[in-house]
Formats: sequence, structure tokens, C-alpha cells
Amino acid sequence: MKKNILFILLMAFSLAIFAQEKKPVAVNDTVYVEFGGTYTVYPLLNDFDPEGEEFSVDYFNIPYQVSVLNTTDTSITFKVLDYLIAEDWNFKISYVLKEEIFNPDGRADIRVIINMHSDILVANDVKATIFPQNLQFADVYTASFDLGFFYPADAPTSSLFNYGLWIGGEDENEELHLAAEKYKQIGSDFWSGPLSVDGLATTDSLNSGNWFRTWKVTKRQILTHIASYQDPTYEMPEAILNWPAHGDADLNQAEYLAPFADVDGDLEYHPELGDYPFIKGDEAIFFIYNDQLQHGSEGSPMGVEIHCMAWAFESVKDIAAYESTMFFSYKIFNRSEHTYYNTYLGTFADMDIGNYQDDYLGCHVANGNFYGYNGDDFDEDANGYSGYGANTPTQSVCILGGPFMDDDGIDNPMDECNESINGAGFGDGTVDNERYGMNRFVYFDQTAVDLFDPSNAVEYYKIMQGIWKDDTPLVYGGNGHESSGGTLPTRFMFPGDSDACHWGTNGVEMDEWSEETAENVPSDRKGFASMGPFTFEAGSVHYLDIAMVTAPGDAGKSSKDLVQDYVSQIKQDYLVNPETFGNQYVGIEDHKLMPERLLVYPNPVDGNFIRFELDDAQASKYAIYSAAGQLIESGQLNNNKQQRINVGHLQSGWYILEVKTADRVLRTKLIL
Repeated sequence: MKKNILFILLMAFSLAIFAQEKKPVAVNDTVYVEFGGTYTVYPLLNDFDPEGEEFSVDYFNIPYQVSVLNTTDTSITFKVLDYLIAEDWNFKISYVLKEEIFNPDGRADIRVIINMHSDILVANDVKATIFPQNLQFADVYTASFDLGFFYPADAPTSSLFNYGLWIGGEDENEELHLAAEKYKQIGSDFWSGPLSVDGLATTDSLNSGNWFRTWKVTKRQILTHIASYQDPTYEMPEAILNWPAHGDADLNQAEYLAPFADVDGDLEYHPELGDYPFIKGDEAIFFIYNDQLQHGSEGSPMGVEIHCMAWAFESVKDIAAYESTMFFSYKIFNRSEHTYYNTYLGTFADMDIGNYQDDYLGCHVANGNFYGYNGDDFDEDANGYSGYGANTPTQSVCILGGPFMDDDGIDNPMDECNESINGAGFGDGTVDNERYGMNRFVYFDQTAVDLFDPSNAVEYYKIMQGIWKDDTPLVYGGNGHESSGGTLPTRFMFPGDSDACHWGTNGVEMDEWSEETAENVPSDRKGFASMGPFTFEAGSVHYLDIAMVTAPGDAGKSSKDLVQDYVSQIKQDYLVNPETFGNQYVGIEDHKLMPERLLVYPNPVDGNFIRFELDDAQASKYAIYSAAGQLIESGQLNNNKQQRINVGHLQSGWYILEVKTADRVLRTKLIL
């Protein structure tokens, strides 16, 4: 009897081994997704059973990056969260087939890969990767080092690691609202896409995912489009076809977003009828982002919507300054119902001049820029980074024109020892169009993180005001902190001899201060330049124009001196007309440009008055038409830049507001 039991057990064990060898085999799957998107995956489609039997999923191992909406024996439906940090963007959902015990082939992964939508700006001697959010150049989104800011364009060497904006201000209750990023190690503050214009500044993960892309258009493409759009064989570039000219009305987004040339004059974007994107430079990349979702900095969202155009010239009359320069032009909208006071806006940059371990930073007060340069005589290869050798470039981040200063009712004069040194709109005959340039600059020293490197909203806001994390002011000399011996408060670190009137030290003459005079050890360097304070009214817009200027190290002149020559040339061109600098009209009449600068607020109207801003103070007329095109009223506007019109007597509905100045006709839709 015992022998029979033993024989049965042995046979059962043999059958179990045989059955294990015939278990179903699970094969890894890959799915490409967008932030905030919802997806259903059927992982069994490429799995198989050696004996042809049916099989199913026993269970899924769910990572935190997704919200599971439904699972079945054969599928999983999930939503990708919209607030992941870079190192967690690509991940796996594991699953196990039923009855797969002791069978490793019954386990597999669904590899989830976030689609990255970026473009390369390569119009001249700079090649730059542009992403559809705040941080640029370095791929902090997927941690790839194949993308970045390369100079020269065809070389592996880089002079700039990454760059982005910071913005913060206080609401009516003195509560701080702020958005700032350095590398996304602690999460994101900025997200793709526009916000609603109803004062609530709403968005969601699906909207963010839909807008996680860029639109790249070149002058050549536009010229071809103008000549060929009526040709039935013409293949329209995708970016021109899908140019994001209009927001989604169902989501209460702004009617007009990306600027376009309205060739047929119907106030709508119809590329099939000849309309086309209105760009700057010879090559441009457009994208929109906001700060309204979760904040890694722990700052409260502001409700800002940022339209950015990265652009470059191929050449400008053979002027060398433009051959190694690219630009960022921003429109920054306050879509919230809050007015922000003591608002500061700034640019953060991590300078890596080839080998990042031997760099210095400085700033040029008169030219309104900060710059990175090599801290010794030779830039060697190190840690996988290519050095520039003996001919090292200098990399500058220049604020051409920043946000508007608060109105004071006068045209502030040029050449005084104040913001007029490097700002725009001073002494030009126009009242209250003055814009900030760089009016503070600090650097970050990794050897003193506890003092210099911010990690939360309050610390970011202090840095933007020239205050260290320990509440001490930026002081002149040493490393900018009082612990290194300085006592005199200043606006600018390492200005060299560029602050001729000693604006930064409130008129007090001081010895030259640079990284060399401070005897600093060259190392990894990061800098931040700020503009402010200013009042950011609900429904208003501010502008920011940035030039990334690179000067070569083999041009027969010190690249530190040469970069300032380049900046001076570009600023001189810019100040002729900041509003139109870089505009690529490609021959079209100005009046056919979509009137992007007639920004009416509040719109939809809330109250009796609408307000808008003209480029300058000049004689102008207005007319209001009904939706059917009937003239409702017209009148003369005063000779001011800031305008307002009483519309409280009009019935509810939508209208066309037309403003005629001496040189253009501006139109926009008005909703009551």
C-alpha cells in the first residue's frame, strides 16, 4: 500500500514538472503615452501558450505613476499622471499570468514611455534643443544627454547646460505665489498648454498632455506656402497646418494664441486659404506652458500662461553677432483673478563651458547680461564632456527687454544711474512704456548650498530680490555673502568694471570685483538675473525678450570682450523698436498681421469698461461692430498708450473691436 502511494506521488510530481514546462509565455510590451492621457493595453496579444490553451492575466503590479481605471483578465486601462519628475517618466507595469507558479516565463512588463516632443533650432552656428515647457536645452525630462545647447552646431561641445524662467509675486492678501525650476529634481512647477480666460485659470492633465509639443516653422516653409497653398500637389508642413492659432472655446481658452498672418481677413486661421504662422527670425519654434498644476517648489500657482517663441536668424547682413545667437521671446499672461504685487521675473542658467568643472561667471551691468567663461587657460575633456581646449568661448544670457515697470505718468529719461542703464523704452517720447533690463544678478556656489541654493518657494523669492537664504543681503566682494567679509549691499555679483555709475552699490565707488579678484576656484557655475518689482494685474500681459549670445574663442580677441561687442550690437538693433525686433513679415502688408498686440481685458467683459494697450501713445480711432458686421459705435481715443472704453451700455453678445492707428488696423473679438 505504501509503494502505491509513493508511485502516485512520484507520478503527480512528474506531471507537475511536465505541466510547468508547458505554461504560457508572457512577452514584454511597450506603449508610448502622453502626460495626462488615458490608455488601454492588451498585453496578451503577443503572449502565447505552447499547447494552444487559453490563458489570462492573474494580476498587475501597479506603479505610482499611473491611476488605474479598470483591469480585466486581458487588459488594463490607466491614466498617466501629469506631475511626474524626470527620472520617473519611463516606467513599467508588471503583470503575471494565471497559474504561473515556478514559471518565470509567465511574468512580463508593459514598458511605458512618455513621448517627448521637442525640436532642434539650428538656423546658424548654434544647435539648441527646445522643449515644450519651461526648462530648455538639457533633457531634464527623460535624463538623456544626447540633446542640449551645442556650439559650434556641428560639434559635441556645449557652452550652456540648461535655462529657464522664475516668476513670483504676492497677492492681495500678501500670500506668495511662485513658479521656479532648476532641474526638476523636486518636481515640476510648469506644465504644457494654455489656461482658461475666465479668471479661474483652469487646466487639467489631459490638456497638458495634448499641448506637450512644439511647432517649428521656417521662413523658407512660409515662402513656399504663400506661393503654393492653392496648388493641389502642395504638401503643407504639419506645423503650418496645425499651428495653434486658437484656443479651445469649450475650455474657455483665449480665442487667439499663436500669432498668424490673416491673409483672408476673417479673424480666423485658415492655412488652406493662405493664412500662415507669423514668426520671428528665419527659424522659429513655438510652444505654450503654464504654472497652474502641482508645484515642486511648494509655491502656490500664479495662473500664468506663457507663450514662447524660440528663434534665430540664419544671417543678418553678415553681422557676426547673429551667427552664434538665438533668442527667446515670451508673452506672460496673468489668467488668474489675482493682481500680484512685488512681482519678480528672472532667468536661471547653468553655464557649462565644455568641461563644467573649471568655469567662472560674471555680469555686465551696462549691457544687461550675465556670462560664463573658462576659469583657466585650457578647457580639457572631463567626465564624458568635451572641452574646448585653448580656444574657449564665452556664453552670455542677455535680457534685451523685460516686464513693464509700473506706470508713473512720465517718459523716464535715458542715461541716468538707474534702470535706464540697461532697460528699454526710456527717453523715447512715449509715456509709461519703460521695461526692466537686468537689475539683479547672483550666482550659485555648490560648495555653500545651505546659503545660496534655493529649494522652496520662499527661498526662491528671496534670491529673486537679492537676499540669501539666511535673510542676509547680497553684499559687494568675496562670494557675495557677509561671511566672506563684504558689508556693502549690492545688486550685482562680479560686475567687473561694467557698472560705471555704481548703480549696484547705490553710488558708492568700489574696487573692481570679479571671480578672479575674489580668487575663487573655478568650478561648476549657475547664475540668476532678475527683473522687478512690478505689479502684475489680473488679465494683463508682460513681455520678455532674451538673447543667448555666444562668442568664439578663436576670433583674435578675448571671447569675454567679444561677447560684449556682440551684445552691444544686438541691443542697439533691438532698441530701435523692441516690439517688432525679429519679426518676419516675408513681404505681407502689416495690416494683415493678426492683431496680437491688441489685448483687451477683461474679455469676456466684467463691468462697464474694457482696457487695452497700444504700442505707443498716438492718435487713434475705435469702432465696435456687431457679429453681423453692423457698425454699433465709433469714436476718437485719447493720445495715450493705456486705453479704456465704456461698453456697459452694450447688450450681451459678441462684437468686433477695431482700432485704427496711423500705421495699422487692429481687431479683436469682444465678448459681453
